[in-house]
Amino acid sequence: MQNNACMSEQMRKRGHKGEQASRLTALIEAAEAVFLQKGYHAATMNDVAKAAGMSKKTVYELVESKIDLFFSILADHHEKIVFPSPEPGWSAADMLSANLLCLGRFLLAPVQIALIRLIMAEYTHSPDFGREFLRNRVARAKARLEDTLSSLACPALSAAQAKEMSALLFGMALGEFHIAALIGFRPPPSRQALEARVRRAVEIFLAGCAPAKPGITPPSATCGAPRPGA
Repeated sequence: MQNNACMSEQMRKRGHKGEQASRLTALIEAAEAVFLQKGYHAATMNDVAKAAGMSKKTVYELVESKIDLFFSILADHHEKIVFPSPEPGWSAADMLSANLLCLGRFLLAPVQIALIRLIMAEYTHSPDFGREFLRNRVARAKARLEDTLSSLACPALSAAQAKEMSALLFGMALGEFHIAALIGFRPPPSRQALEARVRRAVEIFLAGCAPAKPGITPPSATCGAPRPGA
């Protein structure tokens, strides 16, 4: 009978955890809709509780604060990013391109553009809000690109060099598209346009990483040097 009681208690705890997880999912979905509609600063936890069909007490049993709830929304989205695993025969260019395309499709999705615009608007009220987002979310997403660079493209890179070079590659491949979409200058690119830009950026990047051919002076060695006869 003691074993049966233990099993019943374990099942009860699992059921409670499952219920809590379902409630948190519902809360996250409701909060995202409220924040996107009203803006983070204007939205209240009462608004969120009402949209989720919960009491405010229940909401605070699931999350500690409003900002904790917002970062739960971001974490929920980031958990849905599925980076590709290398396939047989993939080159460094293939792997870099696949990871960049994964990031690009995620960052250029309409809901991500809307969330980042919301974060940009909130910066005037709380600079720490934006910095926390960059440190804990954007940096984590780009870390995958840094790891790929270190392991595939340029294995001799230090951590600092990988970070800098991944930022350069990210900017080449996605920067223009991302900024244009954020400010509403033009809609996100088509799948074909994104793939073409990523492939070209990776080609240029890897060409720059390649050792200089014998007899050819690297551009950096001549940049700014006086021309013969000048």
